[in-house]
Order: sequence, then C-alpha cells, then structure tokens
Amino acid sequence: MDNHFRNAFEALNAARPASGFRPETEAEWEKLQQAQIKLSFAAYKAAGASDSEARALSEFIHGGRAGRLLLEIFFAE
Repeated sequence: MDNHFRNAFEALNAARPASGFRPETEAEWEKLQQAQIKLSFAAYKAAGASDSEARALSEFIHGGRAGRLLLEIFFAE
C-alpha cells in the first residue's frame, strides 16, 4: 500500500466519530471531510493523476459545501 493510501486510512481512523458511526459535532464533520479529501487524493494519484491534478479534483469534489453535502447525504437517515 502506498503512503498516500496509508495516510488516508490513518486519517479515516482518526476521524471516527465518538458515536461510532454518524458525526454529531461540527468538528467531527470537518475531520471526516478532510479524511475523505485525503482518500480521494490517494485514489486519483493511484489512477495516474499528478499531485496538482489529484489535489484540485479531490478538493473540488470533496471539499467545501459540495463535499459536506455528499457526506450528509451518505449519513442521511
């Protein structure tokens, strides 16, 4: 496993909410969103994107309001 995926999985484990499943605080949501950005960066790098391409794409899709909305949809009841 390359370092990008290792770092992303470590970030995901560190972002695990206190509830064990759904983020409940703003800080938990932000931590999970940053972990999602790292994971998508690693995936784009593995697919052959350059650092700048992978960073831009992962921030565009998983950063900001769009990324938060994607996470909220995933965790919707």
